[in-house]
Amino acid sequence: MPELRGIVNKNASFIVIAKNQSAMLKKFHSIDPFGINVLVIIRIFAGMLIHIHGNMLFDSRMMNTMADSLSNDMGMPFPLLMAYLAKGSEFFGGLLLALGLFTRFATIPLIITMAVAAFVAHHGQITGDGEHAFLFLLIFVAFFFIGSGKWSVDYLLKRKKK
Repeated sequence: MPELRGIVNKNASFIVIAKNQSAMLKKFHSIDPFGINVLVIIRIFAGMLIHIHGNMLFDSRMMNTMADSLSNDMGMPFPLLMAYLAKGSEFFGGLLLALGLFTRFATIPLIITMAVAAFVAHHGQITGDGEHAFLFLLIFVAFFFIGSGKWSVDYLLKRKKK
């Protein structure tokens, strides 16, 4: 009889594994979202990466170089102001996005900055030099529409009001 119990236990565990795999496959074939909380990782990393990119705000030599590029290569008016606005949106907007604070408002200047970077500075080369700017643009547009989610300061503030 012990051999029979071993077979039954093996078969029972096989059935449990098969049911778990079946449930997993149903999730993959479903149109319902799952793992929506994973977006917090994307939000935090995107926010921190663009925040770090905005650190150039505190280097006047780098800002003057960027302003020269904006003026000479793109013909933008008020190039130094535009450079500071772009880097300011990256620095402060990235921080707000990472925290999930005023997320939708924070993404608006980030969207504008990345659209200019992708389509003006990089001439719309979304698979070449402008790839990073375009990917950031897509991420910021997504967070504009979906918001910051449960794991954010926005959510905590909203919960306190209720």
